[in-house]
Parts: sequence; structure tokens; C-alpha cells
Amino acid sequence: MTDTDTAPDTQKWIRRILIGLLVLGAVLYSSWMLEWVLPTGLDPSRAYVSELAALDQPYGFLFRTGDLLTGIVLATAAGFGLALRPRRLLTTIGWIGMAVFAVSTFLDSRMPLACSAHGSSECAGREEAGLLHAVRSLHAVTSSAAATAAAVSVFAFILAAYRYGLPRPLRWFGLGVVALYSIGTVWTLFAVDMDGRGDEVWLLGYAQRLQLISVTAWIVFAALLTAQEGRRGST
Repeated sequence: MTDTDTAPDTQKWIRRILIGLLVLGAVLYSSWMLEWVLPTGLDPSRAYVSELAALDQPYGFLFRTGDLLTGIVLATAAGFGLALRPRRLLTTIGWIGMAVFAVSTFLDSRMPLACSAHGSSECAGREEAGLLHAVRSLHAVTSSAAATAAAVSVFAFILAAYRYGLPRPLRWFGLGVVALYSIGTVWTLFAVDMDGRGDEVWLLGYAQRLQLISVTAWIVFAALLTAQEGRRGST
């Protein structure tokens, strides 16, 4: 048996492993939803999701571990994605975006907030006094990098779905992910600005959680796209 004969089987196994990693990554990234069953003490309408992983929170280690494992799994998935053949420009951009997202999420888990400003008046006071500026600045950089990389990746994948003629239901699902991510991001940015002015009526926590749900949908979309391309390649 020649290398040419074994290449299709190798690509098939790469694709299967990749799909499994993406599904696992989507589950791990959704670990913040455990706040619905755990007594975190934080108001989900006001608090950032990252506050769940703060060092002063009772379940902080659990949520930090979720982000840590998400970063590792999705970085591995991106590596497998880049190993797929044939190599295409748009999907390559998508996998690179996912790799940057994964690394940023991993770093997020290693640079958690010191405390929850929405859960502790003492923490809020320290933040207002500028005592937590360095920690929050580092966390903001990694979070912003993750959000930007996710945006680049999701747009690259949806363009790939159209450019490479993938089925209409998959394209519509991708458009839904883009719409959800865009709404969540705009709402979050506006709510963050208003929250900084003391106006909490814009439900910052729910805005960010909508954004995170759309990120999970993006990971699922990448898995569906990978599976569909595998079916096309086998026909």
C-alpha cells in the first residue's frame, strides 16, 4: 500500500478527531452555565461571567479549569483543522482564529480576576480606587483578544460555507451565529459603557452571556462544517 493510498484514511481520522475535539470544546466552554445550578451568589444579570472564576469565588477553581481545558482542547482542534487537506484560505483563517481564541482563553484562566466587583462592595471599592487596575488590564487584554479572534474565525467560516458551496441549512445556521454574535457583542459593549457610569438597567451580565452562547454556537458550526466537508470529500 502506497502513501497515496493511505492519505484519504489519514484525513478521515483527522476529521473525526477534529469533530470530537470541537464537540468537547463546546461543552467545556459552556461550563459557565453551571452557575444555573450552583449557589455562586452572583447576579447573572449584572456580573461578568469572568467574575465566576475570580479568586475570591467559592467555585472559581471549577470555572477556571473549564477555561483552561477549553483552551487546550480548542488549540489542539485548531492544529488538526490546519492539517486537513485540501488547504483552503478561508478555513485556514478560521482555524488560525480559533487557535488565537484558544490561547487567549487559556491565558484568561491563568490570569483570573482577584475578586468579583459585582459580588463584593469591598472589591468594588478596591477597583474604584485603582488597586486592581493591573490585574483587570491583563484580563481585559486576553478577553478582548479571544473575542476578536472568535469574530474573525466565525466570519471566515461562514464565508467558507458560501464560497465552497456548502448546503443552505448550514449557511443559514452560520448566518444565525453571526447575527447572534453581533447582537451580543454590540449589547455587551454598550452595557459595559453604561455600567461604568453606574447604569445597570442594560443587563450587562445577560448581554455577555448571549455573546458566550453565540461563541459556543460558532464552535458547533465549525464541527458541522468539518463534518459536511468530510461527506463531500467521500462522495
